Amino acid sequence: MGVDIEEMLDRLGTVIGPPPADGVIPVPWDLGAAELGFQLPADYRAFADRYGAVSISGELHIFTPSAAPTTKIGQPLGFEGFLYYTTEPYGYCGMLAQAYEDGDYDECPYPLFPAEGGLLKWANNWNSDQFFWLMRGPNPDRWPVAAKFDSMLKWDLFEGGFLEFLLAAVTEQYPYHGDVVPGGMKQVGDGRAYRPRGDWSKQLR
Repeated sequence: MGVDIEEMLDRLGTVIGPPPADGVIPVPWDLGAAELGFQLPADYRAFADRYGAVSISGELHIFTPSAAPTTKIGQPLGFEGFLYYTTEPYGYCGMLAQAYEDGDYDECPYPLFPAEGGLLKWANNWNSDQFFWLMRGPNPDRWPVAAKFDSMLKWDLFEGGFLEFLLAAVTEQYPYHGDVVPGGMKQVGDGRAYRPRGDWSKQLR
């Protein structure tokens, strides 16, 4: 898969635009493996080191281990903050976890991290749709993408990785591309179809 990552990132760049002009500060992924207890998928790590956290077309918000999920005082930063998107007990994912525990599999057919084989959130959008890895098996590069389309009251399991899913969505090859990026691709500034939302430099302040 590693041979294809740069090619997929280059293809993505032709759609959403080049990386930030000043670059981004890479995430110290070796530290992350120790803090998380596992490594995140290689294609996602390469994306984060090229683009950082971004909002695509002002709609799809992709998280990276860089900043607290909100501006509330006391919320964690870094890798712990990245997990917080999934593990925060009173948020949307907390509701999904409870639905699964209650046996409401229409609402949530999978457990959530830290359960084995659970969901780990990496993005959402303005429609309150949520995007996860299904942590199925020990190899993160084989984790499929699970999408919870709140607007359609349905789940979809995409048997491909993060970059494959993102490329399929922004090139309109994914059946629900209009739900992933509502309104379609559009420039939002500086000739790019995304806005930066931070990188690892947030950890240096």
